[in-house]
Amino acid sequence: MMKKSRNRRRRTAKLITKDISKCKYFINIGKKMNAHKVELKFQRYYNTMGSVVFIDDAPHKQTIIRWYDHRYYALRYGAKEVEPYKMTLAKWKTINND
Repeated sequence: MMKKSRNRRRRTAKLITKDISKCKYFINIGKKMNAHKVELKFQRYYNTMGSVVFIDDAPHKQTIIRWYDHRYYALRYGAKEVEPYKMTLAKWKTINND
């Protein structure tokens, strides 16, 4: 049996275009209110709640997105694609102390 290709073995999580356009909408609303952090809570299934957090990271010219499955993504200003964000302990502490 042949070995599967490397790209099939390692699966990177990505957001689809529809999700990114919704994210940009809520990020822009947050910027108009001068909010550093915007959090949306919604009902996912019968008894579970989901939460999406948009954190503005102005020094690095990006917005950090914490998706409802607790994965972090970085959306650069003016970009059309998000990339997975490697969260360090120091960055996590600065974000969560707000």
